Amino acid sequence: MRPEIEELLRLAGIQAWSGRIKQISAELTTDFTTGFTHLLELDRLIPGLGQHNINEEDSDGQLTGVYCIQDRPIFRGIQYVGAELYIQPIEWNTHSIVENSCSHVEHSLKRKTGIENLSMGTILKRIGPNGPLPLDLYHPLKLLTQKVYSKARHVIEDTNMNTHMFSLDDAIAVYLICRIFGARLLQGLGIKTESGQILFP
Repeated sequence: MRPEIEELLRLAGIQAWSGRIKQISAELTTDFTTGFTHLLELDRLIPGLGQHNINEEDSDGQLTGVYCIQDRPIFRGIQYVGAELYIQPIEWNTHSIVENSCSHVEHSLKRKTGIENLSMGTILKRIGPNGPLPLDLYHPLKLLTQKVYSKARHVIEDTNMNTHMFSLDDAIAVYLICRIFGARLLQGLGIKTESGQILFP
């Protein structure tokens, strides 16, 4: 796992999950059902919408998001991660899993700050460390933006043909980290599901 992602696990308060994340990553490539079940166990520990509850079947038997339509930008990345987990070989989807996980945080930050037309990095520069975010969230978001999200969006590393910028361990860790940061950003903003359930009290 990349050292910056190990540091983000610590800052998100889930460093103790590192071993379980590595186990889940191994299982997803050999016994997907078991690995996904174990991922859901961790996902359920985080408030809000994750792979365990973001979708429901509509009257036609199709999966649809449980969130309100105006909140689609916030949660769409979480749904994309769910789709990417099912595409094999999963190792080829790690880059997209990381980018879409970070997109959830970016749109959560936009909702929190009311700044819609700027990137996450630019928003963080604008609000600064003395802005509306506590420092124990502001600094981890800066690290996530500079060392993970920007790389996922803009950098092509000089790697061997069949290797990847982010390992599956990295991708699963970033997904869970972003779920936690997203939940912290959205807490108390009154976001509800279509059925009226408050997601981040």
